[in-house]
Amino acid sequence: MSIQQPMGILAQSERPGFFDNEVLDEFTVPFGEWVAQMVFWINSNMDPILQAFKAPFSFLMWLIVDNRSFSILTVPWIFVVLFIALIATLSRNIKVGASVALALTLCGLLGPQHWDETAKTIGMIFVSVVLCALIGIPLGILSGRFDSVWNVIRPTLDAMQVVHSFVYMLPVVFFFGIGEVSATMVTMVFAIPPLIRLTNLGIRQVPEDVVEASRAFGAPELRVLTDVQLPLARPAIMTGLNQTLLLSISMLGIAALMGAGGLGLLVFRAINNLNTGLAASAGLALFLVAVVLDRISQREGDEDGQLISRIRRAWGARKNPEVLLENAPVAAAPVRKKAVVTLAPLTGGERTGLALGAVGGVIAVISAFLTWNSDAGWISGYARRSDENLVGMAFNGIDASGGSWYGFTVIALGLLILASAINTIVQPGRGPRFLSPETATIAGIGIFLSSLSFWLADPSYLIQTISQGPGPLVAAAGGLLATVGGTMATFAAPYAPNRPLPDKIAWSRLFTGAVVIAFVVIGGFSGWSFDERADVIITPEIQEEIERLKEEAGDDPALQAANAQRISNLANGARQEDVILDGFNGDGAGLGWPSIIAGLAGMLLIIPGAGLLGQSEEQRRWAWNVLVAGVGVGTALIGANWIATISRVADSNYFSGVGAFLVLVAGVLLVMSARSVLLEFNRRKVYSDTPAAPVVETDDVLRDEQELAGISS
Repeated sequence: MSIQQPMGILAQSERPGFFDNEVLDEFTVPFGEWVAQMVFWINSNMDPILQAFKAPFSFLMWLIVDNRSFSILTVPWIFVVLFIALIATLSRNIKVGASVALALTLCGLLGPQHWDETAKTIGMIFVSVVLCALIGIPLGILSGRFDSVWNVIRPTLDAMQVVHSFVYMLPVVFFFGIGEVSATMVTMVFAIPPLIRLTNLGIRQVPEDVVEASRAFGAPELRVLTDVQLPLARPAIMTGLNQTLLLSISMLGIAALMGAGGLGLLVFRAINNLNTGLAASAGLALFLVAVVLDRISQREGDEDGQLISRIRRAWGARKNPEVLLENAPVAAAPVRKKAVVTLAPLTGGERTGLALGAVGGVIAVISAFLTWNSDAGWISGYARRSDENLVGMAFNGIDASGGSWYGFTVIALGLLILASAINTIVQPGRGPRFLSPETATIAGIGIFLSSLSFWLADPSYLIQTISQGPGPLVAAAGGLLATVGGTMATFAAPYAPNRPLPDKIAWSRLFTGAVVIAFVVIGGFSGWSFDERADVIITPEIQEEIERLKEEAGDDPALQAANAQRISNLANGARQEDVILDGFNGDGAGLGWPSIIAGLAGMLLIIPGAGLLGQSEEQRRWAWNVLVAGVGVGTALIGANWIATISRVADSNYFSGVGAFLVLVAGVLLVMSARSVLLEFNRRKVYSDTPAAPVVETDDVLRDEQELAGISS
């Protein structure tokens, strides 16, 4: 009979030595258990406090997102887009407002449920940023004014920024459950530190002598804060708000893990299902929302001249308008004689070219209401079954089965040419910057290439009878006339750069041209349409085999299971062989060739525009870059109009392809390559000592000095 060794003695003999790594496991510090016990105790005994803490989050989420009577999800999308675009226009400018409207509209066009999730994302971010501002700005002010507060807040902020959000996510879920409320709380913890830090920094960076001077004049501390420190710290505070907003957007993926909705949820679904298409569309929508909110919250230099600031000043001085003059700068010395500045008058070549351009714009607008095709849809016939046979029916440039977005483009650019011509002839150099001769040229090239691509496109191979009307050719003729006229006006326009152009070849633009060529070539060989409709991928041969198997199974019940499996295999195999038409396919529209020709034209125009043929004539380099931008717009429209027209009418399981998108990107790259030069040029100024001509001043500083001169006199 064996004698067993006691367990305690055995354990003692097998314990690791002091120098063994396993010895650390013998002395566990139960920090995790302590936290778990605290969380359990708080959840069991402090429910009223937790509910009070949760209340503002729940109320704001209900008010903005979850309220089914009136919330961002129940308001029609167009009103949401217009409202946010109006905010962007008032806080920044009309260009930002228009960009915001286009970006938000595109978010809704990217796929099913994308608009609802976009609206929910905007609502969640709004709630997060509002709560961060309500808490972060006061804490930042206290930190900036009291060192004792900052000494306590600073290590807390360090912990909030260093500790991963997953660590504090679990207690929040334990206290408040999963959903948008707990996700908003975690987002706030993650996003609020930059706002507090930058507010504190802005308060502390206010010059001490300014603060002491205000105190010396008897200002109480509240006035010192509101009238001195906060206004001077405003740029830092706005930067903090901008960073908080962007960090809130970056937390949307974590919010999806916590059961919240929004675009992060679409990305999460795409990852779970390995759905590349959904991931791309949701990611693009998320990027657009981030850009929209970032542009609205950004500062660009001095904002005192923005519309909303001027309205606020005017409203504040409505009872005492003299305040506006009292706050104006006062001349310290008698106003010296200034040279009178006028803008170069309209030249004869400009007037002739703009007149031709205006005629071309009118022709283009009229062409959109002519017949573009009949008996079937020229472009829409690819994407919609019902448009393959419309015998006896004719369609104009804006009908869905006609020119569709090609026609809308022609109308928009034609009106832009007309407005540019009239504005330049009536008041050369004044009015909106974009209503100028170069705009007429760019728009004319865009009309020409866009309408010509429609005319050159081949209809769908499934269409039996179709004919083309005069509309696209008339539009192309109007665009060509506008291009010729705009080019004449551009080369004759007395424009000069704000500062001399670099006396060297712009190799970066030449490299951009090479990239454009690569994009249009790759785009031409890529798919322009993906047809997954069952009646297309199931060929007559496959359908005949399926019918045979069904008939065979009907005659012999023993074959039913086997034949059903074979039918399923045939159908699945067919779905893996979608009908993909590239830009050169004979069954497709064949828009690969026009895209390549446009890309090559852009590359050739970049050569003189980049200074490769000489750098002496700055105005000519500018004019060449105007043509580059025009070809870029036209190239982009070849892809964009195809995508938009297909999207307008497409049946289920029919999609425009990535080839059109690559051509669109190539056109945008051409425009961006010329943008810096275009923005550098303005109408030449003429200086004289005597006011022989009306003052047409565009320089803000000189205008202010002239106004002061008038006040002084």
